[in-house]
Amino acid sequence: MSNNLKNLIIKVQEYFKDFTCYIELSDFRSFLLFTLTSQTPSNILAQMGLGGSKDVISMPYNPIFNIYYQKINLIASGSLIVYIKSDPVKDEFIIEKDDPIFKNFLNANEISLAFRGKERFIFPSISDCSAFEINSETTKLTVKIDDYFHSLESFLAILEPNVLFVMDGKNESEPDLLFTFNLMPQFPNELNQNVLKIDAFLDNDHKTKDITYLKREEDYKITYLKNIKEISHTELYKSSFSLVIHIKSIDKPF
Repeated sequence: MSNNLKNLIIKVQEYFKDFTCYIELSDFRSFLLFTLTSQTPSNILAQMGLGGSKDVISMPYNPIFNIYYQKINLIASGSLIVYIKSDPVKDEFIIEKDDPIFKNFLNANEISLAFRGKERFIFPSISDCSAFEINSETTKLTVKIDDYFHSLESFLAILEPNVLFVMDGKNESEPDLLFTFNLMPQFPNELNQNVLKIDAFLDNDHKTKDITYLKREEDYKITYLKNIKEISHTELYKSSFSLVIHIKSIDKPF
């Protein structure tokens, strides 16, 4: 293996040191956008094991740890938990999509684009117990790279991700890690080893800093958006959009 490629792989794996199965997002807006973007016919959650009616969007709340979370059941690697620490945003169990609470987190264009069906939201109270198995090693995920991309244009052109995760570098000299989860996790070679594959790109220029969406044009040109303004049907047809989710931590919520 080329030393350059080997060094890139080592660099990416450093971001996931001590990674178990938790990804913490920075705020409720990010979590809401992640949930809305994921729960579509081609979403990563459905393809990775999270089912449910397309007309009802579930946002589970764990009252013990005070977190909203989504549990992604991986094919061969256990579960992945994406969460946000928060007090309950609503006391009701079910709310309609026109509830004014959404205006606190999304602008009018985002609401218009996200709520196209007869969506209702339910807020079930659930505590996930899978992380408390007797053998704690069963919850540890070994992250391996399936494909490494050498440009963001190549990444978006090939994968066309609905959701693009970003682990920001610790300083300006350290690159940001952009990645998506591979939808076909590798089966472990060793007993009790959970392997999760990702596709990755290291961004030395921090192009996604303070960015919420990436728009890829027909000519593969990338537009960086902090929010979505009014979009025409032509733009939706000729362009593709990726939600950029900046990860706050990979710490456990307890």
